[in-house]
Amino acid sequence: MSLRAFRPKNKSVDNPADNTSTRKNTSSSGSFSRSNTLVDDGGADPKGTLGLCLLHAPSYPLLDFIFVHGLGGGSRKTWSKTESISDYWPGEWLPKDPAFKDDKENCLNIHHMGKSLLAEMATSPYISDSDTSLVLIGHSMGGLVIKKAYMLARQDPAFGSLADRVYAIYFLATPHRGSDSAKLLKNILWAASSSRAYVADLVRSSGTLQSINDEFRHYSADVELCSFYETLSLSALGGSIMIVDPESATLGYPREKQFPMTADHRSICKFDSPSDPNYRAIRNALAKTVGDATSKSSKTTHFLQRGSLEVLAEFLGVNGKPEDDLFLVQDARMEGTCEWLSSKKSYLDWKTQATTSTLLWIDGKPAAGKSVLAGFIVDDLVESQIPCSYFFFKHGDSAKSRLGACLRSLAFQMACIDAGVRNKLLELREKQAKIDLDNERVIWRTLFVSGIFQAMSCHYWVIDPLDECSNCGPFFDSMLAKMGQTTPLRILMTSRETSELHKAFSSLGNHRCHREAIVAEETLADIELIVSTKAQKLDLGSEEDRSALVSTVIEKAKGSFLWTTLVLDELSSAYSEEDIEQILDEVPQGMEPLYDRALEMMSRATRGKRLAKAILTWAVCVIRPLTVRELQAALEIDLKDRFLRLGESVATLCGQLVTTDKFGRVQMVHETAREFLLNDDLDSDLAINKSEAHTRIARTCLEYLNSDDMKPPRTMRRNTDAPRCAKKSEFSTLSVADPLADDVLALLYKFLRSNVLSWIEYAARSKSLSLVVRAARHLKSYLDACMVERSPLRTDLQAIRGWSTDLQRIAAKFSDALIASPSAIHSLIVPFCPTESAIRQTEAAGRKLSIMGLPNIQWDDRLSCIDYRKGQAGALSYGEDFFAVGLTGGAIVLYHSNSCQEYLRLNHGETVHHLQFKAKSDLMASSGQRKLRVWDTRSGQLLHTMQAPKQCIGLAFDGGLLVAASGRNELLSWDLDADATKLPSRLWSTSCDDQSAKTAASGQPCALSISVSHKMLAVAYSMKPIMLWDLEEDAYFGTCAMKLADGQPSVHPLTALVFNPHPNIPLLAASCLDGQLAIIDPFHDQQLEKQRHNCHTLAASPDGRLLAGGAGAGTIHIFEFETLRLLYRVKSSNFWIKSLAFSADGLNLADLRGAQCNIWKPPVLLADSMDDDSSVGTSNTFVDAPSSESNARMTAMALMMDDGGAVICGKDDGSVCLYNINTGDQIRELYAHQRTVRTVAWSNERQTVISIGDSNDIFACSLEKSSATKGEWAVKSRVSQSRLTTCEDHIIYLLPAEDMGKCILSTPSSDFLWNFADGSCEQAKNYPGPRHTRVWLQHPQSRSHVICIEPEMARVFSWEDWSELTSTTFGVDLAGLQLKSAYRSAEGQIALELKALDGSAETKSVYQIDCTYLPIENTLASPSVEATEASAPSEHSHNPRASPSTWVMMPLSGVVSDRIAHVMGMQAPNKLVFLDTSSWVCSIELGEQPQDSHHPSSYTRHFFVPYDWFAGIKGLVCGINQHDVLIARNDNVAIIKNGLEFMEKITVETNTAVLDKSLVLTVPSLQTTNTIQMAGRPGSSR
Repeated sequence: MSLRAFRPKNKSVDNPADNTSTRKNTSSSGSFSRSNTLVDDGGADPKGTLGLCLLHAPSYPLLDFIFVHGLGGGSRKTWSKTESISDYWPGEWLPKDPAFKDDKENCLNIHHMGKSLLAEMATSPYISDSDTSLVLIGHSMGGLVIKKAYMLARQDPAFGSLADRVYAIYFLATPHRGSDSAKLLKNILWAASSSRAYVADLVRSSGTLQSINDEFRHYSADVELCSFYETLSLSALGGSIMIVDPESATLGYPREKQFPMTADHRSICKFDSPSDPNYRAIRNALAKTVGDATSKSSKTTHFLQRGSLEVLAEFLGVNGKPEDDLFLVQDARMEGTCEWLSSKKSYLDWKTQATTSTLLWIDGKPAAGKSVLAGFIVDDLVESQIPCSYFFFKHGDSAKSRLGACLRSLAFQMACIDAGVRNKLLELREKQAKIDLDNERVIWRTLFVSGIFQAMSCHYWVIDPLDECSNCGPFFDSMLAKMGQTTPLRILMTSRETSELHKAFSSLGNHRCHREAIVAEETLADIELIVSTKAQKLDLGSEEDRSALVSTVIEKAKGSFLWTTLVLDELSSAYSEEDIEQILDEVPQGMEPLYDRALEMMSRATRGKRLAKAILTWAVCVIRPLTVRELQAALEIDLKDRFLRLGESVATLCGQLVTTDKFGRVQMVHETAREFLLNDDLDSDLAINKSEAHTRIARTCLEYLNSDDMKPPRTMRRNTDAPRCAKKSEFSTLSVADPLADDVLALLYKFLRSNVLSWIEYAARSKSLSLVVRAARHLKSYLDACMVERSPLRTDLQAIRGWSTDLQRIAAKFSDALIASPSAIHSLIVPFCPTESAIRQTEAAGRKLSIMGLPNIQWDDRLSCIDYRKGQAGALSYGEDFFAVGLTGGAIVLYHSNSCQEYLRLNHGETVHHLQFKAKSDLMASSGQRKLRVWDTRSGQLLHTMQAPKQCIGLAFDGGLLVAASGRNELLSWDLDADATKLPSRLWSTSCDDQSAKTAASGQPCALSISVSHKMLAVAYSMKPIMLWDLEEDAYFGTCAMKLADGQPSVHPLTALVFNPHPNIPLLAASCLDGQLAIIDPFHDQQLEKQRHNCHTLAASPDGRLLAGGAGAGTIHIFEFETLRLLYRVKSSNFWIKSLAFSADGLNLADLRGAQCNIWKPPVLLADSMDDDSSVGTSNTFVDAPSSESNARMTAMALMMDDGGAVICGKDDGSVCLYNINTGDQIRELYAHQRTVRTVAWSNERQTVISIGDSNDIFACSLEKSSATKGEWAVKSRVSQSRLTTCEDHIIYLLPAEDMGKCILSTPSSDFLWNFADGSCEQAKNYPGPRHTRVWLQHPQSRSHVICIEPEMARVFSWEDWSELTSTTFGVDLAGLQLKSAYRSAEGQIALELKALDGSAETKSVYQIDCTYLPIENTLASPSVEATEASAPSEHSHNPRASPSTWVMMPLSGVVSDRIAHVMGMQAPNKLVFLDTSSWVCSIELGEQPQDSHHPSSYTRHFFVPYDWFAGIKGLVCGINQHDVLIARNDNVAIIKNGLEFMEKITVETNTAVLDKSLVLTVPSLQTTNTIQMAGRPGSSR
C-alpha cells in the first residue's frame, strides 16, 4: 500500500517556508515509486507536510489507501498518539503488517472543498498512473470531504474512471447530520481548536452539508461503507461532551457496517500500540476489505491484461517473445562474470539517478563481450526491482536490425510492466487503428512523445549493440536530441567504438550522456574464469599442463571474448601436444588473422569445401538468419544435393565462423566475421563476392519460386520445409545481383509468367502488402541495371517493367481484398486489372470469372474522377470517414473516404468557399460569403448558422471553438459547446503595441495558415515577411521569411502557407509566386530547404510526413516534408489546381480543378514506402495520368430477360441506350429525354420500355427485332410521350403491369395509376401528412394484383381498378428509417431495404417478408388515404369487423445486416445479393438465418469490386442475370460473368448481448387469428 501525507494549505495555520520543503520531499520520493520507502513527512512540524505525500509504496501495489483528516488536524497529527513518528500508524504499522504488503496508502487533509481532494487524486501520478482500487478513510469532517469528492467524481465524466476505482469508504466519527445543528458544528470546531473563520464558513455551508448527506445515497450503492463512532465524551475546558453522537456518525444505509469504538472524538484515530483494541478493530476491518477487493479483481485482472497485451502486440507488430534474445545472452554468460560493472561509478550513478546524465554509452572493441554485459545489466536492474526494457539488434536479421522494430519492442515491454503505459497505448490504438510500423519517426512521435512519456513513471532501457542497427541516425537526431531532461527515461547503450557513433554521442553533450569504455584490464578476471572453467574439459596430461595452457590463452586473449571462445573450441579438437602448440602458436594477435587461419583450415579439408562455401554464402548474405531446416532446403536447391545431418555439417565445416543458436538459427559468430569474408582484398577460395553471392541466392530463390511447390493452387504444394526466404522474398538480392547473369533473368521471367500469383498470395497472408511494394521497387532497380547492357524492348525486360508497376498498383488498389482473402489473387483480382497490364497475361484458360464491357487498358493512379457538370467545385476537405466538396451552386457533397461513393448532400445556400472538418469528429464547418454553418456529417443535421466574417480566408477547429480568419486581419471565434456563442473578435494587426507587428500585419493577406497543434497563425502579405501570431497568448510572436542567396529575407509575394500538422515538427512550408518552395523553421526564422517547383497550392499529410503541391498545367508534386525530397509527380490535365487535401490516414490525396474532383492513390503514399533503405529513388517518377472524359454516367438500369436479352440504361444526359447483356457493348441509343433519366422499366408482355426523366416526363417506346437491325432490338414506335404535371415531387418509383398497358408511378406524396399506352392518368392517390417513400411490387401469387409497401403497413391492390383488397399493419418500430427498395424472390419472399430518413443512400437494415401470409381476398379497410381519380374518386377503408391474423416480418441477422451497404437484387430461387461494407459482392438465402442470438449467422462471399467503381455516385446501379452481375460504371455496363459461381462461406458470430425480441405483424383476414413469433431485432439501424 502506498502512504501519502497532507496538511491544509492555509497560510494562517502553516508556515510558507515549510510548504516548499515538504513539496520537495514529496517530489523526490516519487522518483522511486517501486521502493519500499517510509518518508518522515513531518519534519519539524508534528502536524505533517502540506499536499499529497507518498508514505509507502510496494513494487506492485494492489490497493490504495487515502487518509483524510478533519479540521484542525494534520496529515500526521490526526493519526498519531504522540508526536513521535513511531506512533504514526498509517505510515509505521500498516506497511509492516503482512495483510497490507501489496497496498499503497495516502494521507490527505481537508482542502476546504471536495473538489480539491478530487483534483489531488486525479493529478497524483501515484494514483492516476495506476489502476488499483481505492479505499478512502476520513476522520470527522474529512469524511464529509470524501463524500463530496466522490459525488463530484460520479457527476463528472472526466473523473468517471477514478470514481469506478473507489471500493470502500471508512468514516471515523464523521458528522453526517452535522448541518442539522449549528451547535454541533461549533462543538466540532471547539474540539479541534480551530479558528473562528472556520466557524463562520461551516455555518454558511450548513446547507451544503445537508445537500451532501441527501445526495450521497444516490451514488453509494456500489461502495463498501464502514462507520466507526465514538462512545466516550471528550474532556476539555473543565467539562465533557459527546462531539458526534452515534446517530450523526452513522448513515443508516442497509449495507453500511457500523463499529462502536471505546474512544472519544480525538482518540478514535490515535492508538497506543498495534495491540490496542481500537487499532485492531480498524486494522481487521481494513484487512477484510483488502482481501475482498483483491479477490474480486484478481480473477479478471490476469485475463484483461493478457487480452490487452495480445491486442497491443498485434497493434505494434511485435512478433515473438522479446525475452528470447535475453535468454541467449544469459546462457552465454558464465556465473560470476561481468560483476566488475557493479562497482563502476558511472553505472551506479546512472542506475541510482545520482547524476543528471540519463544516457550511458558503453563501448568496446569487437568481441569484447558487450552483449553478455548487456544481459547482466538487465538481470541487475530486475533484481533491484527497477522497471526496464531491452532490445538486442541483430545485423542481417531484417526483423531485428531496424530502429522501428526496437522502438516497438520497447513500447510493448513497457506496456507489460506499466499499467499507465498499457492504458495509454490501448487508447492510442482506439484512436488510430493503424500506424506506420516501419517509420521510426512516426513511432517515436505517436507512441512515445504523444503517448508513453505522458503516462509512464521512471523506466530504464538497455539497448545492445547499437552498431548493428541499420538506421540509428534518427535515434540521435530526431529522438535523443529532442528528448527533454524531465522525461523519466534512462537509457544504457552498448556498441563497438566507431567514429560515427562517437560523433553522434558527442553531439548530445557531456551533460546528457556519459561514456564508459570496456578495457581489457577490467574484463581480464572474466576471461580467466571462462578459460579456467572450460580448460577443465580439455584432455591434457596434467594439472600443470592445464595451468600453463590457461595462462597462455589468457595472455593472448587481449580482452577478446570471441577469440577466447573460438580458440577454446578449437583446442577441444586437439589430440596431441603438437596440435595444441600449433593452435596457440598460429593464432595471431588480431581477429582477421584468426579468421584467416579458420579459412585456411577449412580450405585444407579434403571434403565438404563446396558445402562450406555455400553455408558461408547464405549465412553472410541472407536478410535474416535461416533455421537449419530452411538452410537445408535452400542448399538442396542450390547445390542439387541432399544433406542428412546439416546441423552437424555446419558445426564441423564452418563452426569457427558460423554458429547455430538455441533456436536453431544459423548465423555468423559476429559481425566482424561477416565483414572479413566480404572484404574484396581477402585472398581465399572461401571469400564471399557480394555480387556473386546475391546472384547465387537470387538464382536459388527463383528456382524454388518456379517449382511445382509454388504452382497454383497452393494446396498442392509438397515441400513444407522450403525456405521462407524464397516465399517471402522481396527480391532485394536482385538489386545487388549480377545484371548480366542470363540464367537469373530467364528464371525471373519464367516466374513472372507462372507462379507470381502464388507468391502474392503468400505475401497477402502476412496481413500486409508492404512486401509486395518493396519487391516492385527492387524489380525496378534490377531492370535499370539490366537495361544498361540489353535492349529495353526485349520481351523479358518489358515483363519486368510491367510487374514493377503492377505489384505497386495491386497493393494500392486491392489491399483490403487480398488481406481478407489472399487466394482471391488467382481468380477474382486479375480480371479487374487493365487489359494491357502484366498480370492479365498470367490468366489461364478456363477461368470462370471474366469481366465484359470495360475499356480499361492501363493502370491509373487516380482512384476516381468526379465531374460536376452543373457547377464548379470551390472547396475541399477531408474528415475521418468522409471527404466533402463544396460547389458554387451551394451544394456540399459528402463522399466515403475509402470508396469515394457519395454519402450525403447538404445545402449551404450559397457558393461554398471554405470547408473544414473537426479532427476525430463528425463536425464540419462550411463558409460562404454571408453564412457560416456547422453540420453533423453523419446525420446531415445543420447544427449552427452564424454570420460569416467579411472575406473569410480560413477555418479551423480548436477544441470546442470554431475559428475563422478574415481578410481584414481579424480572428473570429464561436464556442460550439455553448450553443455557438460568438466570442470577442481579435485583430492581429492592431492588437499589439509593437510597431514592427503593426508594420508586418498591414494590408490584405495573400496567404494564411492556422495551426491548432502549434497554437500559431502564419500570415503572408505582399512585399513583407511572414507574420506569426501566438494564438494561445493572443500576441504578436515575430516574423520569418524565405531567404535570398545572401541570407536576407525575401519579400516576393507568397501563394500558399501550410504548417506541418505534427505537434513535434515545428516547420512551415511556403510557396512563392516566383516558383520557389521553402521549408522554414518559423520559430527561429531559419530556412532549412529551398527548391523551385512552381507549386501555388500546398497541403500536408496528417502525420506530417508528406507535402503535396499543385503546380501549373495540372501537375501534382509529393515531397518529403522535412527535406523537400521529391517522391512523386503526376499530371492529369491542364486545369489550374485550386485545392489539395490528404485523407485522414494519409493514403489518398484529393485535388480540385475546374469542374472536377480527382482522388489519387499513388503507391508512394503507402505506409512504409518512404523508409525502405533499399528502395530506388523516385524523384524522376513522373506519371502522366489519362485525361478523364466527361462521358455521361448511368443513372438507371432495367434487364430484358428473354432469349435475346439486353440491358436498357438511362443516363444523366437524358439518353436511353441499349446494351448487349453478354458483352456489355452499347448497341444503340433508343431515344433521349431533355434531362437526367431517373428510372427505367421493361414491360416484357408489351415489349415496351418506359422511362422517367428528371422533369417527370414519361416516355414509352415499343421495341422489336428485325432483319434491318440484324436481329438486334430497336425502336418500333413511340407509344406515348407525356408528363406528370399534377405533382411537384419527382417520380421515384416505377412499376409496369405484367400483362396490361399500365404502370404505377410513385412520388413521396402521391401515387398514380398510369396508362402508358396513351399517356393518361387513370387514378391518383394522395397521402396527407408526412412525406414518405412507398415501394410497389408485383404480387408473387397473382399477376392481377400488386403490393404497396409503406413504412408502417402493406396493402394489396387490384391492377384492374386499383381497388384495395387487404392491408397489413407492421408491428415494427422503424423510427429513423425509410424504405429504399424492395425485392421479390421466385419463392415468394420479399426483402425490404431500408435507409436513413432524409440521409444517405446507404442501406441501414434489411427485413424479409413471407408473401404467403399476404391474402388476396377482398376485405374493406378504414380510410387511410385520400383517393382521387381522373374521372371519379374511389374510397378505401378497413373492415372493422375483420379478425386479424398475424404473420412475420423478420429482420436479417443483425451481424449480417450490419455488413450490407447496398442490396443489388435477387437470384433465383431465394437468394438476396448485396454489396457489403468492404466492397465484396455477397449473397444470403432468405428465410434460413438463425432465429436467436445463440447461433452464428452465415452468408456467401463471391468477389471483390474495386472501390473506384462506385466513386462519385450515390445509389448503386446494377442488376442480376442468373449467375452474372451487371454494374454500371460511368457510361459502361460491366458484366461480371459467372461472378456468383465463386462462393466462399462466411460465418459470423451473433452478438449474444442483444436480447431476443419478437416481431409481430397483424393482418386483417377472414381466417382464424394465429400468432407467430420469431426472434429478431426491431428497426435497428447502423
